[in-house]
Amino acid sequence: MLGCFFRYKERTSKSKRPKFLRKVKLKMSLIRLENVTKLYDPDLILDDISIAIEHGDRIGLIGRNGTGKTTLIKILNGMLSNFKGRVVSAKGLRTGYLSQEPDLARDCTLRQEMLKVFEKRRALEDDMLLLAEEMETEESPQLLAEYARVQEQHESLGGYDYEHQINRILSGLGFAETDFNLPIDVLSGGQKSRATLAKLLLERPDLLLFDEPTNHLDINGIEWLESYLNTEYDGAVLVVSHDRYFLDKVVRKVWELEAHKIKIYRGNYAKYIEVKNVEKLVREREYKKQQAMIAHDEDFIRRNIAGQRTREAQGRQKKLNRLERIKKPKRDAPTLKLNFTPETRGGNDILRCKNVGKAFGDKVIFRNLNFEVYRRDVVGIIGANGTGKTTFFRMILGEESATEGEIWVGPTLKFGYYTQELEGLNPDNEIIDEIWELRPRQTQGEIRSFLGKFLFSGDDVFKRVGNLSGGEQSRVQLAKLLLANANVLLLDEPTNHLDIPAREALETALSEYPATLFIISHDRYLLNNLATKLLIFDGTPSGTATLFEGNYAEYIAAQEEHREDRQPLENEQVLQQKPLPPQKNKSKSKRKRKIKAQRLVGSN
Repeated sequence: MLGCFFRYKERTSKSKRPKFLRKVKLKMSLIRLENVTKLYDPDLILDDISIAIEHGDRIGLIGRNGTGKTTLIKILNGMLSNFKGRVVSAKGLRTGYLSQEPDLARDCTLRQEMLKVFEKRRALEDDMLLLAEEMETEESPQLLAEYARVQEQHESLGGYDYEHQINRILSGLGFAETDFNLPIDVLSGGQKSRATLAKLLLERPDLLLFDEPTNHLDINGIEWLESYLNTEYDGAVLVVSHDRYFLDKVVRKVWELEAHKIKIYRGNYAKYIEVKNVEKLVREREYKKQQAMIAHDEDFIRRNIAGQRTREAQGRQKKLNRLERIKKPKRDAPTLKLNFTPETRGGNDILRCKNVGKAFGDKVIFRNLNFEVYRRDVVGIIGANGTGKTTFFRMILGEESATEGEIWVGPTLKFGYYTQELEGLNPDNEIIDEIWELRPRQTQGEIRSFLGKFLFSGDDVFKRVGNLSGGEQSRVQLAKLLLANANVLLLDEPTNHLDIPAREALETALSEYPATLFIISHDRYLLNNLATKLLIFDGTPSGTATLFEGNYAEYIAAQEEHREDRQPLENEQVLQQKPLPPQKNKSKSKRKRKIKAQRLVGSN
């Protein structure tokens, strides 16, 4: 028998061997949670969670605001310890956590803060410099050996490339070179968030834990981050994000946190939505099918329990008693109920820009802006931070004047303006008073009923506006915008603080809005679903602003096509610039004659 076994082994290729003969490579987890339960008395947040993150994972953690996503990330990062269950990490695991609150030293410049990542490498450079100075005065094999050892260690850490890394990552995240030497203390909140992200990417930990990494990035910065994570970073990523386009581009697995539990889906966000919808449909069908079967059997039992078919009725009753009942599918959690209704229709001609430009002193923001907007147009406005998008809104409203050119605005327009900084909210007001000021004749019951559409119920309506989260303040501002009954809406980053269900509700409401929309946004899902035109501020020194007819996906496709069309021309130009073969041969022949002449002189 033993001989037969070895003959089988000799004749069988490795790929065809039985499973028990194959070498199994185990995939080790970087970190895992085992039966983790977390409460913030008396509220249950996480209930018996067991999950693992493996090397190379790209995970999107999604769920409504307040479901415990940030709590889960803090447990993974070791920032919370008062929970049941345990966390098991791989030996030497390095995690990097991007929180929504930047943590940077205020007494150094942006570049100095980035250089802290490379302190070990820079210390080795100092050692090499000291050793080199010693070797100038003393020749010693020991010094040479020590210098070689330190140099080898320095090169193993990456050598002198860190300056290039710093410049590339800061530039990719939207910093200009003139920002590199700015003190941290003078940076805006958004810049500090981007600086924290840059420092984290430079550290290259084994596991990146991101909490809303795209919040303070423009579209160029988001696309750069997507490319970096997909092509250069080989560690694992767990990201909390409401940016559906980003999730589609980056993640390969979705963790849905709902009702204190986590359910795992394979694929990106679009695949998750597809599977989730199928699951919902299947559950509803199975529930209805079972309910119909139960109703049929109960009717049979009721009619026959005391008749000739008593035994059959009793059998069916026993079967129903043993039946595992399918739970009634839960209704979707409540979401925003929005309906933007213009008070008046307004004209068909909304806006005309003719050679419009704007400058502050010597700094040109944009110029040569020429386009027209008509009723029912949806104009998506994109561009890097600081290129003039919000300034353009203020020019439409008459709060800023054009430096050159002419802006014409329709005479029967009523504007509604949603500001990115949530201006127009009184932080000292209670929510109910903030709305009551716009509708003083309505009763408290009517105001409370209205606020219920924006998910403010019970005592929530008495919260001070200044104590609300960003998402709650966004909902208050949307409530005020709805009451404006405007026939032109100017929306500056309207989805920034909203979770995914709220974003989807807003998109639905805006898609049904029977008037004109201007939307500044880096939410590419929103721009794809709504925009009929894109106004692009490119931020170049010339201040170019151009109009594209179509949505964001069509704009990207046109950009790709343009690049492909230019490629053959560029290749042709490169070929034309190359020296011609005869010239190269002539040069070689001349060099050969020179060498031959030198040899002849030498031989004489």
